[in-house]
Amino acid sequence: MSEMLSTDQWKAKDAGLSLQNKAFIGCQYVASGETFDCISPCNGTLLTQVANCGEEDVDRAVKAARAAFEKGDWRNMAPKDRKTALMRFAQLIEDNTEELAVME
Repeated sequence: MSEMLSTDQWKAKDAGLSLQNKAFIGCQYVASGETFDCISPCNGTLLTQVANCGEEDVDRAVKAARAAFEKGDWRNMAPKDRKTALMRFAQLIEDNTEELAVME
């Protein structure tokens, strides 16, 4: 893990982020119609707007998940390959901890 960042360094990281305000469905960002404001609990400022997914968005997400499941890529993958994929995902989380912390 990296050394502690100063407040100014955290603010610089925050300023450099580009947050999506669309729903992520079927491996792509899609407009979901309405959004709602995501407000910082620290100072009350607007951080971004977030997709306010409704029934239609949920239906699209469920259909996309079902199609991915039926395709069987993950379920038919060898356990060794699943491990490799999950280890890669864990490494990406570790490599991007500060950005994830700012986004959270």
